[in-house]
Amino acid sequence: MRLQIFKFSNSQILFFFLSFTFISCQHNKKAEAIKDASPYFTYFIGDKNEGVFRGVDFNVSPDELKSKEKSKLYESTTDHLFYEFSYPKDSTPFAEYANVEYFFDENNKLDIITTDIYLSDSLQEEKLKNSLIQYYNERYGKSEMDDYAYDVWKGTFKDKKSGEKQKYTVALKPLENDNGVTLEYVRE
Repeated sequence: MRLQIFKFSNSQILFFFLSFTFISCQHNKKAEAIKDASPYFTYFIGDKNEGVFRGVDFNVSPDELKSKEKSKLYESTTDHLFYEFSYPKDSTPFAEYANVEYFFDENNKLDIITTDIYLSDSLQEEKLKNSLIQYYNERYGKSEMDDYAYDVWKGTFKDKKSGEKQKYTVALKPLENDNGVTLEYVRE
């Protein structure tokens, strides 16, 4: 039996190396890939890349959502849950936080998520906004402008129960009369 030795040219080796690198490094649209990310983005979004928003998908019940959301629950009604997410305290006297509201439809399924993120200054607001734009552009593609000149992205998710693909939008807006941003997720 004869042992056959394979010889590869430099171009073949380079091709295999580049192919392996491309396959192993495909962008998975994770928050960790954001360059020079705002600490407010990193702490809020972090590694919660699963789901539509912070590990949560649309079409879940209030009880399912309560098991996933780890922020402080402030208010619970039949059609919405209100949470407050607190950032770690720093040297500023202003408390930085986010209000996260989850709204449910007539079938008791999540269909709207709104978040107001309150920051201490406009520089932090701009850095957070840039991180969010970069993250959403990576995740959904380039944004479109709506009639109010807000950035809007279109996404899809696969409902885990029905297996159906459903559409939703994400809008990034300035926070009115304060430093920060508003995010709005709406299932279509």
